[in-house]
Amino acid sequence: MKSKTYKLSGTPQEQAGFWVFTQHSDEWTTAAEQQLQAWLAENDSNRFEYERALQLWQQLDQLKPTRFPAREAAQEIRAKRIQRKQRIRKVQTTGLMGLLVLTTTFGLNDYRLTDYYATAVGERKSIDLADGSQITLNTDTQLSVKMTGNRRVIGLEKGEVYVSVAHEIDRPFDVIAGNGRIHDIGTRFNVYSANNTTQVTVAEGQVQIIPDSKITGARWLDHVISRSAFWLHLNSTPKNDETPALLAGQQISYDDQSQVYAPIATNAANIIAWRSGRLVFEMAPLETVLSQVQRYHKVSFQYSGEALKQIRVSASFEIDNLPKILNTLQAALPIKTQQLQDGKIMISTNQG
Repeated sequence: MKSKTYKLSGTPQEQAGFWVFTQHSDEWTTAAEQQLQAWLAENDSNRFEYERALQLWQQLDQLKPTRFPAREAAQEIRAKRIQRKQRIRKVQTTGLMGLLVLTTTFGLNDYRLTDYYATAVGERKSIDLADGSQITLNTDTQLSVKMTGNRRVIGLEKGEVYVSVAHEIDRPFDVIAGNGRIHDIGTRFNVYSANNTTQVTVAEGQVQIIPDSKITGARWLDHVISRSAFWLHLNSTPKNDETPALLAGQQISYDDQSQVYAPIATNAANIIAWRSGRLVFEMAPLETVLSQVQRYHKVSFQYSGEALKQIRVSASFEIDNLPKILNTLQAALPIKTQQLQDGKIMISTNQG
C-alpha cells in the first residue's frame, strides 16, 4: 500500500495543528512520522508551534465539560465535510477538537483560495486584488489573501500593510492581525504588527476592531476559537455598541492579550508616508525614530547612554537613504554616529 504524502499549506500554527491531530488519529503511520520529523527540522517556528499545539491537545481533557456554541457548530460542519472526503476523516470530536479541526481544514484544504505575499527588508510592493481592492506591503511583511464567495480576508502574519478597499455590500472585508480582527466599513487604513502589538490607523472611512473573545483565558486557544467562529459566520458582523467605529484620523492599538487601548487622534498622512518612500516624525524619541529606520536597513542601533534615546526628533527622511538620514540627525542633534561591525551603529553624544 502506498504511503500518503501530506502537502501542507497555511501558517506554521495551522500546520502544527494538522500534525498533532493526525498524529492522534488512526491515520498515523511510520511514513507520516518521518514527514513530521522532517517538517520539525525545517525551522524553529515549526518546532515552537508544534509544542504549543501538543500542549493544547494535552489540556483538552480539562475543557470537555465546557459548552461552546462555536464548537458545536464546527462539529456539524465537520460532519458534512467528512462526506466530501476531507483530509482529516477520523479525528475524534471530543472537547474542542471540532473547532480546531475546522481551523486546520480552512487553512489546509482551501489553500487554493489563498494567495501569499511577502516583502524583503527594504522592499515595498503594491498588489491589485481581484475584487478591485489594493494592498501595499511595507518592508519585511508577510500576509495572505483569501477571496471566497461571501468574504474577503487578509491575514497579516507580520509587518505592515496599507489597504484600500473596494466596496461590496454582500462580501465583507476583514484583516486578521495579532489577536484581533479589523472589520472594514468602506475605508482606507493601515495595519502594523510588531512586538506583540497591532496598530491600526484609519486614513479614510471607518473600521471596527474585534479582539479575540476571552473565552478560556488561554491566548492561543481563544485565538483559535475566535477565528473558527469567524469562518462559521458566528461573529461576522460586530454590533456597533460592542465595537465602536474607529474614524478617519484616529489610531488604536491592541496587544496579544486582546487588550484594546483607547483610540487617539493622529496624523494619518504621517503614518502612511512610507508608501511614498518617506518617514515622518513629530517630536518622537530618537529611539523610536531609529527603530523605524532599522526596519528598512540591515542595521541595529546601540546607545552610549540612556538619555540619548529620549532626544526628541521632528523630521522627514527618505527611507532608502541611510547615510543621509544619519548625516541629517548628526547635523540637527547633539549626537554622532559610528559604524561598528556586523551592521551595528553606535549613537553617542558629540559634547564633551
